[in-house]
Amino acid sequence: MRRDLDLIRHILLDIEQSGEGHSSPAGWDRAKDNGSTTESIHYHVQLLHDAGLIVADELVPGQWWPERITWDGHEFLDLARNEALWKEVTAEVESTVGSAPFQLVREVLSRHARDSLAPRSTRRK
Repeated sequence: MRRDLDLIRHILLDIEQSGEGHSSPAGWDRAKDNGSTTESIHYHVQLLHDAGLIVADELVPGQWWPERITWDGHEFLDLARNEALWKEVTAEVESTVGSAPFQLVREVLSRHARDSLAPRSTRRK
């Protein structure tokens, strides 16, 4: 199964928005509406856990349930929250590299955030 950064972002946003510290079944239904399967959602929850972006439990083999977002997960969400910027950055990385390695997407998002904070005279063109 391929890693889907859009699904990863969606799961993180859903956990954050649930207010309960974990992803909601309603959020999973929205992901399924976008073509994700239950199996792929559980797989991506496991990937998020492995990457340290969330804490999750494997309730039964292959079924991962998120408990909460970690500090690092919140840091990533702060960078990836803006939908237009997310699409721009992932498209930029994919067109250059051919896929979207997570760390590279994160670095480009960070660069955009830093550039937006720089005084106008020192911003990159």
